[in-house]
Parts: sequence; C-alpha cells; structure tokens
Amino acid sequence: MSAAFISYRHVYPDQDLAEFLAHFLNEHQIVAFTDKQISVGMRWADEIRQQIRESDYFIVLLSKQSILSDMVRQEVKLAYELTQGLAKPFVILPIRVAFTGELPYDLGAYLDPIQFTIWQEGDDFATIGNRIVSAIEQSVSLPNNGKVERDNSSLSGIRELTNATEGSGAPLPSADPRMWLETGTVKLGSPFYVKRGADSQIEKQGYIDGTTTVVKGVRQLGKSSLLARAYHAAQQRNGRAFYLDFQLVDVDPLETLDKLLKYLARRLAKSLGVSKPDGYWDASLGAKENLTDYIEEVILPGSELPVTFLLDEVDLLFDLPYRDQFFATIRGWHNLRATREIWNRLNIIIAHSTEPYLWIQNINQSPFNVGLSIRLEDFSLDEVKELNAKYKDQLKSNNDINDLMNLLGGHPYLIRHALFTLANSLLTVQELCRTAADETGPFSDHLRRYIWSIQNSKKLITVMQNVLRQNMCDDETDFQRLKAAGLVKGETRHSLQMRCQLYAEYFRKHL
Repeated sequence: MSAAFISYRHVYPDQDLAEFLAHFLNEHQIVAFTDKQISVGMRWADEIRQQIRESDYFIVLLSKQSILSDMVRQEVKLAYELTQGLAKPFVILPIRVAFTGELPYDLGAYLDPIQFTIWQEGDDFATIGNRIVSAIEQSVSLPNNGKVERDNSSLSGIRELTNATEGSGAPLPSADPRMWLETGTVKLGSPFYVKRGADSQIEKQGYIDGTTTVVKGVRQLGKSSLLARAYHAAQQRNGRAFYLDFQLVDVDPLETLDKLLKYLARRLAKSLGVSKPDGYWDASLGAKENLTDYIEEVILPGSELPVTFLLDEVDLLFDLPYRDQFFATIRGWHNLRATREIWNRLNIIIAHSTEPYLWIQNINQSPFNVGLSIRLEDFSLDEVKELNAKYKDQLKSNNDINDLMNLLGGHPYLIRHALFTLANSLLTVQELCRTAADETGPFSDHLRRYIWSIQNSKKLITVMQNVLRQNMCDDETDFQRLKAAGLVKGETRHSLQMRCQLYAEYFRKHL
C-alpha cells in the first residue's frame, strides 16, 4: 500500500484541500498523512521527519500563503533530498493552489523542474484528487510541465510572485534576487524595503572597478536582500553579473574542489552568455588554474565594463575539506589585480553568517580580511519607525513601537512579519505580543522551523538550555553557529542571550 505525505499551510483554501485529499486518498487505499494527526512540540518535528521518510509520495500545496512558510521549505528540502539516490522511488507531486507565478528562488530550485497540477478558485477538489490518484496508482504524469531550465523565469511570473509577496508587504523567509528586476518600463522590487547604511556602502562599491566586498550578517538580517539589490544594480550598469546562493547548490558539485570549480565555470558561462568552459579546460592543470584562466581568457575580456560575482551563504563551504583552497582561489583573484590590469574588471561580493577564522587555517589566504567589510545589524528604532510608515502606521503610538521592539528587538524579518500580520488581521499590538509564542500564534511557523533544526541534536538542545539559564555557551564553535542562525546575540560566548524575547519565551516552553 502506498503512503503519501501532504505538506501545506493551515490557511484557506490550502487546509480544506489538504483535508479533502487526505480523505480521498485513504478511500483509494493510499495512506495519507497530514500534520493535524500529531501534536505540536519536539515530538511533532520528529514525527514530521519520520513520516516524510516513510512515505512514497510527497504532495505539496503551493499557494500565495504557503510559499511564505519556513516549515513548508524545510519539508520540501527533505523531500527533495529523499529523491536523490534512494533505493526506493520517492516522488514529489506539486499542486499549485490558485497561484501560477514563479516560485520563490529557494523553493523553485527544488520544485521548478517537476511536473505539477493547478487548482483554481471554484474548481472541484475531486478533479485534483483524481489526478493525484492517477499519478500514484498508474504513474500518470501531472498535466503541467515544470521548467527544463531553472533560469528561464518569465517576467509575468516574477511580477505575480512579487505582487503576492514583497509587493503586498508579505516578507519571504529568503530573498529572491529576481524581484529587483527592472526591464523597460516594468520595475519590480519591494516598496517595503528599508535602506540602511550598508546599502549606501555597497552602492558606492558598484561604481568602482576591481573591488572586493565582504558582507556579514546572521540569518534573516537582510544580507541576501542586500546582495539581490547589488546584483540587479550591476546588471543595470553593465549587464554582467553572476549570482550564486550556495544553499541552492546540489550535493554532487560540492563533493570535491574540482567538481565545484567546474560547476562554477559552467554556471558562469550560462549566466553571462559566453563560451562553455569545456574547450578551455586543460587536463594537465589543476581546477584552480583552469577556472582562473577561463575567467581571464573568456569572462573578463567580454566587455570594457566590470563583471560582478556575488556569492551568497559561502559559509556553507566552511565544513568542507577543501574550503581553504576554495577561498584561497578567490583571494588569488583579488591579488591578481595588482599585477594584471584585466583583473580590475572583476568585482567580488561575498556574504556569510559564521566567523571564518574558526574553520580557515590561514585567514590571510582568504578574502575575509581584504577589501570592504560590511556588517549588517538589526533594525534601529528609527528604521522600525520608517518601516511602520510603509505599512501605513500599524503601530499607532510610541507605546506600540516599544512593545514590539521589546518582543522582537530589531529582527528585520520578524518586525516585517508582525507589521504585515497587523495590517491583515484584527489583532491589536497587545494581542499579537501576548500570543506571539503560542503554538497557533502569529509567529508559529517561523518558530517551528527552529524546533525542526535542533530537535535531532541533544548537544544543541543542551547548549540552548545553557544560554537560557546561564547566558553563556561552553564552546566557541557552538556559539558562532547559534549566532549565525540568528538565535543568540552577544560579543562573546561568556556573555550572550537569546536574540529576542520571543525566542526566549518560546524555547523556555519547548526545551
């Protein structure tokens, strides 16, 4: 008997469709599981992970609401990993729920190539149920083709995605660089974006040839949004920019340095529309030399104007055995500007969350101590006030602003989420603050993601308990990882605290 896991968000109409599908599949002797069958908490996260792994099919409902979900992202990521190299088949079946726009950048990396079906408002649920049953029982493909090339985004699809998210004030958990696109008279982007000092710094770098910029910021602090804006600013100036988020690189290209550098060369060729690297790759040379030669001979001569490389979330490489060699390669490109003029046509922007000195043996053979360093911080009080004005003053008084700041600090994503919630619900600021750490509260989806992330590690649970009880962490690496995840704040591991009161309240309940 086949088993299917249904991933969805608890909103209308997603929840109604998920419940119908669960009942419909069970009637057809297909065991269907939804998260309503278990209680929330540490056991909840364990059970979700186990149920996905034990299923044969993963059905995901993709709507304007669910694409905002941190938890849907975690479930999709696990499902995608289960499709890679398993002995038993594991099939993902996406259902678009009244949403036909482009998927957010991170979700699309997993789901864009997969065939899907669409439910539109007014359609019969049974039609979708029959399509899913046919896909499971008869191996019939879903009717809508996925994208063969992930990079082939339609302008209309990006516009629909932008209108559903940033354009309406609904913050995505991860930035999407396509949303800052400007083509002809069509300008996308977010009317809710707050420019900070870092924006001015990175804008100035864009007008100088031969720069290296390192952006440091913890999760959901805004570094990916900053890079997205820099990416499209570079495209507008000279049309030559290459953006890579290492979170979206598959496992295979990361196995060895040689594989990764060949992957980078292929992605550069595709992104910049230049000759493929195959004819330039010399088997007698190492991968570092080959990639460097390819950039110098093919990429840089393409124009008198500079090309910008933007590498996001590079700390995903810190745990890999060849990390020192990889970052030494980038440092080498920086150093080449002094002796070979053509390398001044290359601008490099790197973003990371974790302190590199914990992993890299010689920081002087890396790009992390050269060029301009930009460190992102939480929103200031003035920046929160500016953002509040963009949301038409949902916080009516200084007391409201202080209440929200006491709860969330200046956490950019959570502040935006709170203002969007207030603008689209009947909650008052006081009610939002009072229910903030509840299982059904306004931040429940975001908070569950952290339970999902740490519940399999007894060590991390112990570390978090020490932070809550003693405001300290015994291990420097653990401290840096918690800080990079955006869970704690403090300059040293001997004096730190949870990043905001919301996190403190929630984890005291669950740890």
